[in-house]
Amino acid sequence: MTCLKCPRYDREALHCREGKANPRNKPDSVAVAELLGLQALCHYNPYRDGLALQMYFPTAEVTRRATAKIRPRKPRGGKITVEIEETI
Repeated sequence: MTCLKCPRYDREALHCREGKANPRNKPDSVAVAELLGLQALCHYNPYRDGLALQMYFPTAEVTRRATAKIRPRKPRGGKITVEIEETI
């Protein structure tokens, strides 16, 4: 969720009412969690749960699954041909 859509965001003051940070990418989220702690990340941050698992349960199987990189599927080789039959 973006900050502008969040009910906790103050549009007049242009900052979070709770003082939370919501970085847009994972490296920035990791940096905020390392410097300020996990509590400084917004509850709506998409990387917060995975970071919490890594910090508190680093050897658990659930952590490995939750923090694994999601790789996009490669397109299969070959062309798809479509034949259209006309009926009169």
